Amino acid sequence: MAPARGRILVFGAALVACAAGCTAPAPSVRPGVPAAQPTAPGARVFASLAEAEPELMALEDTRGFDAATLQAAGRSPDASARARAALCLGRLADDRGRSQLAALLSDPDASVRFAAAFAAGISGDPSLSPELAPRLADADHAASAAAARALGRLAAPEGRDALIAAVSAAASPEPKASILQALWRYADSASALAVSPYQKDPDSKVRAAAIYALARKPQESSLTLLTAALEDGDPDSAALAARALGVLGHKESLEPLAAALDSAKAPLVCNALVALEAILEKNPGASLSEARKNRVLMLAGNANPGFAVPALVLLRQFVGTDREALRRVWAIAMTGEGRRRQIALQSLVAALKEHAKDPLDKACEASETALRAAAADSLVYLPSAAAAPFRARLAADREVSVRLALLSGLKTPEAVRENRSFVDRCLVDDNAGVRAAAVEALAVTNDAGILAAIADALARSRADREPDVPIAAIAVAEKMRGEAAARGIVEEAFRDPRALVARLARRALLRSFRADAAALPAPPPYPGKTPAEYAALLADARKPWVARIETARGAFVVRLLGAQAPLTVVNFLTLARKQYFDGVPIHRVVPNFVVQDGDPTGTGNGGPGWEIRDEINPVLYGRGTVGMALSGPDTGGSQWFVTLSPQPHLDGTYTVFGQIIGGQEVVERIEQGDRILRVSVTEEP
Repeated sequence: MAPARGRILVFGAALVACAAGCTAPAPSVRPGVPAAQPTAPGARVFASLAEAEPELMALEDTRGFDAATLQAAGRSPDASARARAALCLGRLADDRGRSQLAALLSDPDASVRFAAAFAAGISGDPSLSPELAPRLADADHAASAAAARALGRLAAPEGRDALIAAVSAAASPEPKASILQALWRYADSASALAVSPYQKDPDSKVRAAAIYALARKPQESSLTLLTAALEDGDPDSAALAARALGVLGHKESLEPLAAALDSAKAPLVCNALVALEAILEKNPGASLSEARKNRVLMLAGNANPGFAVPALVLLRQFVGTDREALRRVWAIAMTGEGRRRQIALQSLVAALKEHAKDPLDKACEASETALRAAAADSLVYLPSAAAAPFRARLAADREVSVRLALLSGLKTPEAVRENRSFVDRCLVDDNAGVRAAAVEALAVTNDAGILAAIADALARSRADREPDVPIAAIAVAEKMRGEAAARGIVEEAFRDPRALVARLARRALLRSFRADAAALPAPPPYPGKTPAEYAALLADARKPWVARIETARGAFVVRLLGAQAPLTVVNFLTLARKQYFDGVPIHRVVPNFVVQDGDPTGTGNGGPGWEIRDEINPVLYGRGTVGMALSGPDTGGSQWFVTLSPQPHLDGTYTVFGQIIGGQEVVERIEQGDRILRVSVTEEP
């Protein structure tokens, strides 16, 4: 069975409801759960969620902390208002709210304890770990699971110890599975040792959680267990084990992974192809049998892009020595179409270097922008002298994605220095994304002299709608904080009129430059609305909206989760009604991971010209979950993604705002470069 998925925190009824498996609140206080504290006479109390939520949203929008408002919600007789107060405390991540959040962890209502445990996890406050540990034994499985995930997320040593101690004491498979899965974040010998006995547990939930914990950040000591997990009956668990073996990179894993290519479990086949390429890359001279190579060749022509794309990548390991592999990949690189042709080209250049000149020449002159960008990407595999003439041709390309690909290929200090004139031209490019990529390229050198160029690029960015350049400049300055000029760059960014930029700069000044917080007033990220405006927004978001997304490969339908992410849903509705997504290329597809869309430029850098704040919520990333893509906290805009398999490492990190309810098979046929034909939104009857 796959890891837990789709548990939805719904604020709007009398309690926090779950998509599945959530117990109802007990009519009386449970053993070991303190009764709610009495309310002081005359203290303000919100009667309901409807009364509390607009004011709580205003605090989140403005990053304000108002103890009276939070306490009024936390004392509400309405459990869903108390749960919403807990979520607000977690999102604000303000030390002043710690005691109230700790108290809500012991609320008599299970739904509030669940919300408080989730909020503790996203608060980033490891001092809450001792308060969370007792909740591992909560009689409500949902609250127990939330406490386990929070302890893992906070990653305090005492949290790991509490999780390990609680595994054997767990009374049923559900809490045991949650505890085991949470241990993945520690990735140390103690957690691996505690998890290992459950890798072959008879309960599928427990077994899947144990395999996830062993596989997400694999340890050398788990190699044998991970190899055995390739045979697990759950496709997602077996696929995770394959991925982990690729990370470990032992040539002894080649044969079991190659055998997995005959599996009927699609996720396993996809991840096995990726893992085989990683291991062969790390072990020069290792190879596969002719029969296994023939299987890879067959998969390279499969209609499923989850097979074909990683198979074409894997074939780069054989085209230099195998005639049939060379013939097949060469033909696709010269006359193929779409993403498969791009990957075939890159595989040829990676394997043949200068001997791939003919297909590389042809790609540089192609009318398809994506193929020219793929040619630019492939130059990283060529010696400097061989790459130079191709780079000179492509440097003049008018398309942003080609220039971005050239910049991303400058991965070593020597490559950046040799192409400094191109990088300097990109620092004054018309496109903000290109200028940001040039800043990042300069950072590869770590040369002190680059800071002056970055400061100049930052000054030029003031007129940009997009915050790409200052975000990149802040990151570089933090990395080079030992240089005298670095702090000045971040201080200049703090004076930027864009609230997002100023907020990121302030965080960098406090974290990396030990600035005095009192001297740096935090800019409000978003203007607050009136209670009436919030009420209207919530009423619109909570309607039963569904989005129908049409592609040339078919349509899929998404239920929008307005109760969990009202601002994000309203933002999506606004863009869809303006036909913003219609005709937009799907710029990113990672087999068995995500499909990503929402950038009209097709580069991955574009957006609507504004940002929305995060609405991190407890919905879990299962298969077909829809989330907001980010380039940092509160940087959502128009880019969104759909998961192709469960992805627990994304939980509590990216805003979930939808779930596919029809057409998941269409999503899995999509290839990078396909286009969204249209997006329409309607209310369910």
